[in-house]
Amino acid sequence: MPYILRYLLSLLWICTLFTSQAQKANHIKGQTVGEDKQAIPYVSISLYHVNDGILASTARSDSTGNFRFTNTKAGSYFIKVKSLTHQDTFSPHFRLDEHFDEYDLGKILLLQNNAYLAEVVVERKKQFIEQQQDKLVFNIENSMLADGNNGLELLSKIPGVAVDESGSLSIKGKSGATVMINGKITYLSADQLANLLRSTSSMDINKIEVMSNPNAKQDAAGSAGIINIVLKKGLKQGFNGSVSANAGAGRGAHLGGSLNLNYRTEKINVFGIYNQYFQNLKYYNSLTRYFYTDQGSVPESYSQQENTIQPKLRSNNFRVGMDYSINPKQTIGFLINGGFGKFPKYEPTTNSFRNFNTDNLVWSSTTITEGKERWRDMLYNVNYNLKLNDKGHELKIDLDLVDHYSKMDQQLNTAYNNVGASTPPASSSRIGDIPSDNKVYVAKLDYTLPLPKEYKLEAGWKSSYVRTENDLHYDTLQNDQYVPDLGTSNHFIYKETIHAGYLNLSKSWHKFSTQIGVRGEHTRTGSHQITLNEQFERSYFKLFPAAFFTYTANDNHKVQTSYSYRVQRPSFWDLNPFRVYTDPFSYAEGNSNLNPAYEHSFELGYTYASKYVLTLNYAQRSNVVNEILGRDPLNPYITFERPENIGSFKNYGISFIAPTQFTSWWSATHFANYYRNEYELPQEDGLIVREGNTLSLNSQNSFKLPKDWSIELGGNYVSGLTVGISHIKSYGQVYSGIQKNFLNKKATLKLVVNDIFRTNNRRYETISPTIRLIGRSNPDSRTAILSFSYRFGGSQNATAQRATGSEDIKSRL
Repeated sequence: MPYILRYLLSLLWICTLFTSQAQKANHIKGQTVGEDKQAIPYVSISLYHVNDGILASTARSDSTGNFRFTNTKAGSYFIKVKSLTHQDTFSPHFRLDEHFDEYDLGKILLLQNNAYLAEVVVERKKQFIEQQQDKLVFNIENSMLADGNNGLELLSKIPGVAVDESGSLSIKGKSGATVMINGKITYLSADQLANLLRSTSSMDINKIEVMSNPNAKQDAAGSAGIINIVLKKGLKQGFNGSVSANAGAGRGAHLGGSLNLNYRTEKINVFGIYNQYFQNLKYYNSLTRYFYTDQGSVPESYSQQENTIQPKLRSNNFRVGMDYSINPKQTIGFLINGGFGKFPKYEPTTNSFRNFNTDNLVWSSTTITEGKERWRDMLYNVNYNLKLNDKGHELKIDLDLVDHYSKMDQQLNTAYNNVGASTPPASSSRIGDIPSDNKVYVAKLDYTLPLPKEYKLEAGWKSSYVRTENDLHYDTLQNDQYVPDLGTSNHFIYKETIHAGYLNLSKSWHKFSTQIGVRGEHTRTGSHQITLNEQFERSYFKLFPAAFFTYTANDNHKVQTSYSYRVQRPSFWDLNPFRVYTDPFSYAEGNSNLNPAYEHSFELGYTYASKYVLTLNYAQRSNVVNEILGRDPLNPYITFERPENIGSFKNYGISFIAPTQFTSWWSATHFANYYRNEYELPQEDGLIVREGNTLSLNSQNSFKLPKDWSIELGGNYVSGLTVGISHIKSYGQVYSGIQKNFLNKKATLKLVVNDIFRTNNRRYETISPTIRLIGRSNPDSRTAILSFSYRFGGSQNATAQRATGSEDIKSRL
């Protein structure tokens, strides 16, 4: 660690030098205020020379209306303040002498411009989809369809994103997406991530950012890209907040509510958010397993499984924090983000085993599975921001501690029926104690330096240390007494250290802009399989380049191209070779021999009229990590899933975004994506090729009605997709909502109906040399939710969303 300490001390010394030099230069400062004497934030201020009227510099007022011009030469000046909501304002001429360190213009009064007021309100409403250089932004807060859903359900409605019940996500057909919340990786297993998203109310989500080709500043993890869920934060001056509640039903009751409080002054911002979520759910699943003795075309037997899953979600989430402005240049912040909840499940299952040729019943069984899952998730963050000038020269430091604990108490009781000629096994019972204890420590530093001639340099460092421990115990019933099952119990400890540094250089000139960066990551992993007394260690270093290029011909035509090199590291859970039984006849296990997968990703985009976006993409991945199927060597009727490096993968795609204003009262956003997946899977007897084409469509329509009523209607459709050895058939849904604003638009009442025609079912087929699965999942997706929200206090005031440094690791725990 000494070289890291020297690096940090050197950066701090450089920043101190810059600060001391800046203090010797002349400054001009002031504050923009309205007729009510309240600060007016984020307006443009221009500084002009008196003699010739030439523009000397520009600035922008901050969240408290304060602005500053630095490094200004002696001379006579005046300023011009320009805002759409207020009249243009000019200051008197003033003289800046060399012996003055600072000239204070005081409070500059801006008069409201009523002619622009109505127009400004329209301009401030963001479109549902926004295309930025390195990401697509979906403004969930503007859509009533978000209300009453949880985060997992909400992601299934995002164009180009596919999500399953286990929490695995893909972007435009590519699996292995990394999930971040407020810019921080979640460091969770797929199941734990699914629970976290289920317990996150859509009412607490501001926007979702999809980065299919992230820049070098972002972590290299996530071969398919990054999905960043940005939560709401207090945006107003003074004391303000909101309260909301929702109630409805699917196959069971849904209830939720949240409280958001915020207090902001020029020096301090204190905020607190709490939400509670309650769902009673019911899923129906059907699965047929065909068993083969070899790779022949005719199976020897098959089983038919039917089960009903009845989970009950109970979750509580909160965020409390404070930002304190030490002075106009320095801000320090503190954040605690936590949640706790329960997800108990009751799952009756029936299995019938038959001979394939005669269709005679061998035996049947009935299983009752009960799982009591609970979790606690805490994040502690301290951050510091130093603004060295008003032109973007700044230093940011983040320190994170993530503490996650979850525990599953599981019991499986199985009874067999002697229906066929064979004697069935005796009744069995299995008890599982499945804990997971994870701790993550992250330190992150980001430095931005604007350079002459429109250059900008970004540099940073990030170090993370992860420790996860699983001490799993299974007991089986023998002679009316539970005894330890040493063959499936397991104690596993995993440690991972990643040191990463990046450089990012951007340049704008004329009609061109470019951004080139490289990220270097040194990864060291160690795992200890205590039960088997086995240890594994690995250490490697990789460079991950990224490049973006934009050509803007005029206001109507823009071309963008990008490239990134990404990695998909095995999740901590996948590396643990223990077993988790989903029922008596199937289990999932990890694989400590997994290697990372690497991907080259290219995109070419064309934007017309700043709203229509056409994108071509291509990706090639090696060492693809995917689930394989097998039969237990001790019991051929038991199947298992295990992650393996299965081969190579190619993805070709084209997508189109079209926001449309049909009439003054009807606006819409449409998304179409066509892609092809190709897998090459080496086998002992040759190469297996799996390929498939997919058409994904998404449409959202908004209708404005008189007297502050509005209606939204939307839907999505996926023609089917190929993922590894599995093929998922077509699915989709239609959803709608109606909304009424009242009490001067501070209160909103909404009714939302999801999956109106109950078409969001999953039908899939998975094929391996000795097993073929055909399944159907019928989720609890048709719901009707009535929600109410009320906003109070403060004047509107936009602020930047704070992200911390650990967002990219938690999705892998």
